[in-house]
Amino acid sequence: MRPLLLTLLLCLLALAAGGCSSLPLFAALDVMNAAEMSKTGYDMAAGLNSRKSLEQDDGPDAQAEARLRASLDRQGGSLKYAIPHVSQGRAYVVGTYATPQELERARKATQNVKGVREVTLCLFPAGSGPARRLSDGEVRDNILRLSGIRTREVRVHVVEGNAILIGRVRTEAEAEQLQESAHIAGATHIKNYVRLYAARPVTP
Repeated sequence: MRPLLLTLLLCLLALAAGGCSSLPLFAALDVMNAAEMSKTGYDMAAGLNSRKSLEQDDGPDAQAEARLRASLDRQGGSLKYAIPHVSQGRAYVVGTYATPQELERARKATQNVKGVREVTLCLFPAGSGPARRLSDGEVRDNILRLSGIRTREVRVHVVEGNAILIGRVRTEAEAEQLQESAHIAGATHIKNYVRLYAARPVTP
C-alpha cells in the first residue's frame, strides 16, 4: 500500500500544479480501491487456509498418508504427482507411471510404510488413455454431479480415462449410484474400491 499512497500524494501535488494528466485523481483512487479489495480477498483466503489447516485430520490414517506422500515424492518423476489415500490402514495410490521401472519403484516405495497394512496401486501408463471428447477432470466432475455424493469419505479420481472410486458409503444404493454415475459419465474402466461401513468392498 505504501507505493500507492505515495503515488496518490504525488498526483495530488501534480494536480495542484496542473500535471499528472495521465493518472487523474479518480483513476488513482480506483487503483487503490482495487488493490485494497485484492488484499482483502487474499487475507480472507489466507485466513480460510489457516483455519482449514487447523481442522485437518492428524489421526493414524492421515499420518500414514503423509508418510506415503513423502516416500513417493522422493522417487521423483511421475510418482511425485501420485496421490495417496489411506482409509482404515488401507492405502490407495492414484496416478501415472512413465516406465515399468518407475512402477517398480512405486511398489518398493510403498512397502513397509508405518500405519499402512495394505497397498493398492492405481497407477496407469502415462498417455495410455483413449482419445476423448472430455478431459479426465470433466469426467470426474460429471461423476460427482451425477452421483450427488458429497462426503469426505468418498474420493473420485479419473486417470487416463479410468475412474477410481475410493472410500466408504452408508448404503448399497449409494455405492450403486456411484458406480452407475461413472458408467454414464463415460469412464473407460472403473476401479471400484468403495466399501460399506463395516462391510466388504462393493463388487463392480
